[in-house]
Amino acid sequence: MTAENWIKIKAVLQDTLNLQPLERDDFLKKSGLSDDEKAEIKSLLEFEKESEKFMSVSAGGLTGELIFEEEAKNNALIGQKIGIYEIIGELGLGGMGAVYLAERRDGKFEQKVALKLLKREFNVEKIRRNFKRESEIQSKLDHPNIARLLDAGTTADGVPYLVMEYVEGEPIDKYCERENLPLNARLKLFNKVCKAVAHAHRNLIIHRDLKPSNILVSRKGEPKLLDFGISKLLDSEKSNDQTALTNLGAMTPEYASPEQLKGENVTTATDIYSLGVVLYKMLTGTHPFDLKGKTNGDVLKVITEDEPTAPSFSLEREKGKWGERENKTKPQEKKSSGKISLSPHFPFSPSQLSGDIDNIILKSLSKEPIRRYKTVEQFSADIWRFIDGLPVLARPATISYRASKFFRRNRIPVIAATFVFLSLIGGIAVALWQAREARGQAQIALESQRKSESETEKAKEEQRKSEKITRFISKIIGYANPAWYAEGANSGGNARVIDVVEDLSDKIDAEFANEADVAAELHHKFGEIFHWVARKSSDEQREKFKQRRIFHALRALELRKQFYGEHHELVAKDLFGVYGIIGKTESERAKILAEAIQMMRETNPQNLNLPYMFEAYTANLMFPKYPDTAEAYRNTVIPPTNENKYQIAERYLRESLPVFRLHYKEDNSAIYAAECKLAYTLAMQEKWTDFDEHFGKCKSGSIKYEGKSNSLREFYELVEKALAEKNRTK
Repeated sequence: MTAENWIKIKAVLQDTLNLQPLERDDFLKKSGLSDDEKAEIKSLLEFEKESEKFMSVSAGGLTGELIFEEEAKNNALIGQKIGIYEIIGELGLGGMGAVYLAERRDGKFEQKVALKLLKREFNVEKIRRNFKRESEIQSKLDHPNIARLLDAGTTADGVPYLVMEYVEGEPIDKYCERENLPLNARLKLFNKVCKAVAHAHRNLIIHRDLKPSNILVSRKGEPKLLDFGISKLLDSEKSNDQTALTNLGAMTPEYASPEQLKGENVTTATDIYSLGVVLYKMLTGTHPFDLKGKTNGDVLKVITEDEPTAPSFSLEREKGKWGERENKTKPQEKKSSGKISLSPHFPFSPSQLSGDIDNIILKSLSKEPIRRYKTVEQFSADIWRFIDGLPVLARPATISYRASKFFRRNRIPVIAATFVFLSLIGGIAVALWQAREARGQAQIALESQRKSESETEKAKEEQRKSEKITRFISKIIGYANPAWYAEGANSGGNARVIDVVEDLSDKIDAEFANEADVAAELHHKFGEIFHWVARKSSDEQREKFKQRRIFHALRALELRKQFYGEHHELVAKDLFGVYGIIGKTESERAKILAEAIQMMRETNPQNLNLPYMFEAYTANLMFPKYPDTAEAYRNTVIPPTNENKYQIAERYLRESLPVFRLHYKEDNSAIYAAECKLAYTLAMQEKWTDFDEHFGKCKSGSIKYEGKSNSLREFYELVEKALAEKNRTK
């Protein structure tokens, strides 16, 4: 290359670097450079991508370039120790570094890890900052479905490294295909990923590179979210974030949102879009857009302007292609080739995606972030509604919305076509109206028939369950019968009520082996019985009944999840019942109760259990048994908040009162107790605007239940004490 050529190339290179990556191809085409000069500039641009690209090398070893055994043997780092870790293999390779498979060698215990290490020649300040940034982000995340950061440090000669949990698995879409998972199983697996992403969002972290290869599924079927190398801390990155956002070397365009590709600001809605693409791939095996052979400029145009294909249509099209390939393969060729059948690994039909699933995914893929789900939790909750057979929130885009989008893309052709259309519309409208009326009447009759048949079947099923429950409960009478064939044979017909309850409780699973919903409710009810019996029993009997209560409460939760899925109001109710059992620390118990409250809010905010959940939560905030209890509950509120314990309690109590009043009469003791607690929180904050209203109701309840409810009197006296402390007269 001559000096003159280099000066020209350098000038064009500088101008190119100032452009967004997706604009560079068009700029170079118009630059007037020769093909060799353009190739030289493109090769130089690759070095710019490397600094961001390396940070997204997968700790699972799937986004890098796999190294064969012979190559690994020749690698100079194999067998060397980095800190307490010995490198035993190479998982992934990038231009600036690699991810190695290593083993812990300090003698304490054995552990395989993924070790991310820079090449020494790239150990510069910018990349060191990226390493530090990734370790800061990973350290904030503690979730069973997120690969953990185990360690970080620098080598003896100052090269930084990260030690990550080694995830042995395969990309989530490949796992679904290999396991031939049915539709609901894929949706439930995806919702576990949503929980992980929601956890990151609650910690103010956006992943920005969600794709199947960054979501590995272990042999046990548990997904793990990897690679926060290009993620964003919402509370720390501001104006200097644009370059990282728009660099195609640091994200995957096929899974990137329109705002990412255009270099605009990203929010949690960006991850929701990428999750939508991942779910699309899991359910159809394809991408929402046809991006094969497209240049960067074309990719930008397609993703930011075109509407995605409905998943049901894509699945139908792909199944058709697979069917054609299968038919073209001769039987003798299939037998001799030894290859797996080309039939699709999607054991569900396009019609199962049509409607609700189409609407859910297309909502997540909306061009405008504001039209997507507001949170990942909402996205996940809508999927649970589909699984549970409930109406989903997602609706197809309105005609006006689709029309406005189409008009903006095709303004001139639309105007011309409109004039032609208006000249024909009169006569066609009459004919269409008549045809529509006839079809409408026929459809109404058909829907009415279908609804009637469905309701009849549902009524028969409910009647069958009711009769079975009645027979089960009616056995109580049999315990009074001493005959050999009756339940009372062993006791001579003199069984105590608690003996009857114990005996019946042991038969629930056998009697209702095929009705998990009924068995769950019975376990819940029997658990409540043993809870109260334990409280009234002698010391020697208390532990026995306590253990029975624990068994039935946990069994109820297990069966609820089995029948309804992980996200349901009855699951939330049973979580409320066991949060004190399965939580081993105050923080764990607070976290479980907070998640139960959030689940109930999302599934049925009018459920009577919700205000009692609030009551339990606020009690731990305001009247903690242990010194660290209040802080544990304050720190686990969903969504996170900087409010103090009284502000949180006030908000929860105000939310609980309308639900209490929906179910109870105004003079119920639960309402009076909530009014007293609300008055107390207001007094402690010296918020007097509506204090008198709530304190007046508290006082009325205390008088009404005088001698009947010690707790109401105690709450009333607590408010009086707070008033005295604040020097305020009643």
